[in-house]
Amino acid sequence: PLRDPVCYGLEELAGAKAKRSKVARPEEVHPASPLFHHLSQGLALTIGSALGSTPPDTAACLSAFLIPNKAHLTAGARAWSKHAHRSQPLATPSSPHEETIPEIDSGERSDGWWGRPSGPVASINERALALFWKVVGGATWRNLHWLPHRVLVYEVRVEEGYGMRWSQDQSAMAGEDGSRRPVEDREGAEGVLQPWTFRGFVEPMMENGHELGWRH
Repeated sequence: PLRDPVCYGLEELAGAKAKRSKVARPEEVHPASPLFHHLSQGLALTIGSALGSTPPDTAACLSAFLIPNKAHLTAGARAWSKHAHRSQPLATPSSPHEETIPEIDSGERSDGWWGRPSGPVASINERALALFWKVVGGATWRNLHWLPHRVLVYEVRVEEGYGMRWSQDQSAMAGEDGSRRPVEDREGAEGVLQPWTFRGFVEPMMENGHELGWRH
């Protein structure tokens, strides 16, 4: 049976669990339906889910993560340097309505969930790669959703809410009205489809996240 996605601060649509249980019964959810395609891949079902789309495999995600810049820092390492401070321990809430970031264990509290990037480039790249596998290996929530202009986003998170995102420009697959072209009308559009790009790391959803300057 498929596992129900779980993640701090995120919830599926009501009835998602029941729909997922029907995936094993083709007579109730047609195998060719966008819903079946989505749920059968173990993806979360939310109001913004891109039903009928296919997420990248681990190899494609890793390839995008490892693309280096002129300084030889990988895309993942660059993103890590921007997000490391976002998992630092916060002050104790002054009211029950304020939220703190969940932590895995006391051994990670001093440097936060992401840790601190430091040392030579090779070391930073290596530690960023370790974070990649930490998230991918511990993922409990995966989803696909659309951004404007037919940009497909793939999101992977662990139960505590930390994760990563990738995106793919699928504008070549869209018709004149912006809707997805039927397969028979694409005429080679698959050949111009852009590769997946690593967008960066994400933190747990928080009510005051944007006030802190965090982009989930």
